Amino acid sequence: MHRAPLAVATVLVACAVLPTAAAGTPQQRTWHADQATVPPAQSAGRSGAGVTVAVLDSWVDGSHPDFEGRVLQGADCTGGSCRAGQGSDACDHGTHVAGTVASSSYGVAPDARVLPVRVLSYDEASGDCVGRPADVAAGIRYAVSQGAQVLNLSLGPDVPGLSSSSAIPTAVGEAADSGAVVVFSAGNSGAPVTDSYGDTALIVAATGRSGGLASYSQRGAGVDLAAPGGDPADQDACTQAECVTSLYPGNRYSVAAGTSMAAPHVAGIAALLFAQQPSRTRQQVVARMTSTARALADAGSGLVDATAALGAKQTSASPSPKPSASSQSPAPVVRGNGRPARPPVTKAPAAPAPATTPAVAPPMTSRPTTAAPVVPPSSPATTTPAPVAVAPLVVGPQEVPLGLALLAGGMALGTAGSVAVVGVRRRQL
Repeated sequence: MHRAPLAVATVLVACAVLPTAAAGTPQQRTWHADQATVPPAQSAGRSGAGVTVAVLDSWVDGSHPDFEGRVLQGADCTGGSCRAGQGSDACDHGTHVAGTVASSSYGVAPDARVLPVRVLSYDEASGDCVGRPADVAAGIRYAVSQGAQVLNLSLGPDVPGLSSSSAIPTAVGEAADSGAVVVFSAGNSGAPVTDSYGDTALIVAATGRSGGLASYSQRGAGVDLAAPGGDPADQDACTQAECVTSLYPGNRYSVAAGTSMAAPHVAGIAALLFAQQPSRTRQQVVARMTSTARALADAGSGLVDATAALGAKQTSASPSPKPSASSQSPAPVVRGNGRPARPPVTKAPAAPAPATTPAVAPPMTSRPTTAAPVVPPSSPATTTPAPVAVAPLVVGPQEVPLGLALLAGGMALGTAGSVAVVGVRRRQL
């Protein structure tokens, strides 16, 4: 079935950067992992071991300790050809997406390998992350040639003509013929979803913490599945209570919301299914996810259910999440204009306050608001892990600057253990 062109954003609705943390931290409990019933499925799916997931995006910070060396060399496919090598995630988007797939703390498939494929690049003049359909098609073919069994594409208007170019469905069809599962984010317009990625692509809408479709998410007949993407009450203010927690370049962590965050949940579950039974075909993996999804109106087969897809047993330690109010609410956002200068480093107090007492960051000198720090993943070398349960880590009622509403595009400043401040990158959504 051919679908009409897509012309909406599939990028972050909001983003905030968390402090740094030690490598090798255990899996953290989050509402989004619980909603997709990921924890019981991980052992059944061997945590994705032996499976390669390609993240076609703005690159992945493979040096982040939370990947524990599982990020492969990858290639830069911008400019018409794919060149193997290393790079940096100047847009900051791909690292967050890849972290949801396979980081040790927040990954759905924490033992899977990540193949970074750059199809987006940062444009200094516009402040946007941009790309071309030809580069995306080349990236898809490169990922398949490198043995990727799952491909994640959390893209959107950053690639003009993405959903109207015949190059994309052709490349997706070839990938499917090779046995790969190709996952696209749906879009962030709140309208019916329309796309032309080909019949073999999986299109993923986003849900909020309540389990319903996120207010911004595309929906309708074009959607195949839904997965957690977050739905902050204020789209310029993300917290762990409402958004998806993952990685940020430079050994940092961040929370963000968007269909860009939903798609990698599905990609990670696909990796678990391949790892559970390496002989599974693409069709069988897709069928397992779609046939076991929980019914959800306007979301295709419904909300993805990892435990059901893997045939794992639901445990009392991983109950189905129920919506609950955060203990702290973000203060109103003060909106800004344009692209202000990069703010200075803002350091947190030397001794962070206990989790029960909101930590307050010192004010920034270049903007009238502050970023809300959040406790990073716990490390067994320093503390006894306190899982991030359905009630998330406490976030203080600080105001969050407009710079946190961007294409995963804040420039993280600060040093280890400091509050990371995000600078604005102008973004049209």
